[in-house]
Amino acid sequence: MTRRLLAAGVLLVLAVVSFLLAADVRAWRTAISGGDVVYASAPADASWTPDTRLGGTAERVLGTSDDVISRRALRLYAIAAATHLRLDNATQVQSTRAAAQDALTAAAASGDSVRSSRARTLLGLLTYRASAAGGEQDQVDAAIADFTDAIRADPSNAAAKFDLELLLRLSAVQGTRPGQGLGTGSGRGGRRGAGGGVPGRGY
Repeated sequence: MTRRLLAAGVLLVLAVVSFLLAADVRAWRTAISGGDVVYASAPADASWTPDTRLGGTAERVLGTSDDVISRRALRLYAIAAATHLRLDNATQVQSTRAAAQDALTAAAASGDSVRSSRARTLLGLLTYRASAAGGEQDQVDAAIADFTDAIRADPSNAAAKFDLELLLRLSAVQGTRPGQGLGTGSGRGGRRGAGGGVPGRGY
């Protein structure tokens, strides 16, 4: 009798866990698709975090970690790109840009070459914006390195090719010469970027 009760208890626990896991999987799919819809119209308001009952179990089962990291990085980039420098918000601009760069650096580490390339291109755009706002030549070099690495990650990345060619032409016109960033393609501890657009596929 004891063994039967124990077995029944185990089966009941497994049934409950399976039910909760299925609910969490649905919650993740809804959060991803819903977040993408919001991102398309209001990137700053987008969120891809569902309420779950079993913590990160469903996330690991679905393998959504890289997708969410990429989406959050795109969101922070959109916020940084929309934050314009004024006399009274230099600190805000710097912190917003730093948060976006950190998130894009994490996204650039993805094993997905297309996702990594896109993140590297966006890093290049952020860095170039900083240089255009009065930054140093090494920021231009870092942006060139970002675009170069984006192309290496995904040779079909037309946006990175365009950005790299444009930046090289601008540097030539302005009489500046890219430093070793272009040669090494590995500046700033692995940070890299890619053009905007929607976050990606839902689940």
